[in-house]
Amino acid sequence: MSLIGTVGVVFAFCWAWNELFLRFAFRLGALSQGILHQRRWESKRKPIIGGISFFVALLGVGALHGGEATLPPALLAGAVIAFFTGLADDAYVMLPQVKFFGQLAAAMVTMVLGGPQLDAGHPLLTGGLTIFWYVAVMNAFNLMDNMDGAAGSIALPLLIGGSWLLGGQEALVYAGLAAAVAAFLLRNWHPSAFYMGDNGSQLLGFILGYLGLSIVEKYPVPFWTGLVALVAMYSLLAGDTFWVIISRLLRSQSPFVGGTDHLTHLLAQKGLSPKGVALLLMLTQMGLTAMEAYLWRYESSLVQLVVSLIGISVIGAAIGIIHLQGYFAGWRYSRAKAAP
Repeated sequence: MSLIGTVGVVFAFCWAWNELFLRFAFRLGALSQGILHQRRWESKRKPIIGGISFFVALLGVGALHGGEATLPPALLAGAVIAFFTGLADDAYVMLPQVKFFGQLAAAMVTMVLGGPQLDAGHPLLTGGLTIFWYVAVMNAFNLMDNMDGAAGSIALPLLIGGSWLLGGQEALVYAGLAAAVAAFLLRNWHPSAFYMGDNGSQLLGFILGYLGLSIVEKYPVPFWTGLVALVAMYSLLAGDTFWVIISRLLRSQSPFVGGTDHLTHLLAQKGLSPKGVALLLMLTQMGLTAMEAYLWRYESSLVQLVVSLIGISVIGAAIGIIHLQGYFAGWRYSRAKAAP
């Protein structure tokens, strides 16, 4: 089956799958917790079944195109662990440490089975950085799943860009997953009918981590160029996570407890609608992905390093300004209130 045929079949299947599951989700109790003041913009309880279609799509693409030739054991094993870790968290609201163990397991099993790694020149450093990359991307993507359309709007351009960069059998996997995410966004766009759930965010977070390392493996460049290029392409996720941690530490708050202080929340507080936030994220991620895809394919490693550093600086500074504006506004309010 051709690439276009695969995309069409997966999109149609996932759309029908989501519509069917939406009819039974409330009966099955597959709903979000609806806890106030956590990371979601809305506290309304909704089905958290979005990730199931991603998992079925991943297996389906492998079955359609010859199994191991299209779906490497390292990718499949890590994806299975990531998906069931998220599914268990949705069902039982696990402690962060338990979910972290599942993320570590997904990363380590992937490495053992020969998955792509971030080669730093020394086995221990390579292993440590690779595990850190998988866990960081999984957590950053999970944290971005806090508003209608937000996480899917970041994943879609990355999957499309990765499919184009990698080509061959790998292109089928990521294009199929892009079709599944597009079908999900039809019902996750504001006002959404359902959420991705941790089953979806952990699975997609792992796959996006695997995708990034696969690109670096296919387009060998000096270590620092590859690392900087990866961070640049994922700078929306990296930047928001970094500045959330910094702003919470400045407020003497734990960075490990959920809250409504992510980029999406802050943009909405400035007047952007949830649709506007998701669209802004998608357009920004499209630009970052297109930039890095062009650099990987057509430019020298030096040009890629310089342009990627500029991209990280611009995105990081913009996200930092948005985050710190809220912090300094609260600080000025507290000082004014304490003044005699």
